Amino acid sequence: MVIFYNGTFETNELIKELESKLGNEDFDILMVHTSFNNLIPMYQGNVSELLDGLLDFSNKRNITFMMPGFMLGKKNMGAEEYYKSGKSFNVKKTPTTVGLINEIFRRKKGVYRSLHPTHSILAIGPKAEEIIKNHHLSDTTFGLDTPFGKMNSYRTKILGVGVYYFRNLTHVHVAEDILKEDFPYPVIRKYKEMDISLIDYHNEVNSYKLKVFTDDLSKRRDLTILKKHMRINYLTQWKYRGVPMFLADANKVTETLLEIARKGKSIYN
Repeated sequence: MVIFYNGTFETNELIKELESKLGNEDFDILMVHTSFNNLIPMYQGNVSELLDGLLDFSNKRNITFMMPGFMLGKKNMGAEEYYKSGKSFNVKKTPTTVGLINEIFRRKKGVYRSLHPTHSILAIGPKAEEIIKNHHLSDTTFGLDTPFGKMNSYRTKILGVGVYYFRNLTHVHVAEDILKEDFPYPVIRKYKEMDISLIDYHNEVNSYKLKVFTDDLSKRRDLTILKKHMRINYLTQWKYRGVPMFLADANKVTETLLEIARKGKSIYN
């Protein structure tokens, strides 16, 4: 019945849809969030075909292709349980927990991964090594000197395939880490620190203090505030044959959230 209403599509048709949305616009980085399960049954290809199609699109434009390499614990409910047992984060071996397509991308030759125990970034292309470098040396997860913040230094498009921006746009946290204590959180945030070992590409062990927040603001998060303050050419959500899609401009997401934060508003109710 779902196929009856929406029809089906192949990888090349999905890429044509993406090209139609982007037009001839030039950009440097494509950051992709996706859920393969949400493409079924309309999408007729497999995970590898989808990834190869997106990579081929990026290669032809000579842009850097990125995906989350997050390790968020069992069922993405937090990494505290995983690390408190004494496990290390190994940049070459620790799997990502945010989807099969991300894990396949992580294992591809030439893909770089940032050294961060929860919110690592996967990247391939001209700016990949520069973007992921020294993530673990930052005092924040999403600040200006992290891969998320560095994305704002370039023309970066964030694409959602099979996902909604108001559920999956991780880039919203950049503004929080830029403003730090000046960000208008609805509560005074509290956290504890865990000592984590990070194993880098040279098999060297790095010490890291992971902040584990004791207050959960996820239920108070409402990203639809972005829609009220951003022009449609900077943030657009649509459905392609029944599949949710979105495109966002990384710089504009951060600029918008910084602007409204200085007025005392945020994505948190």
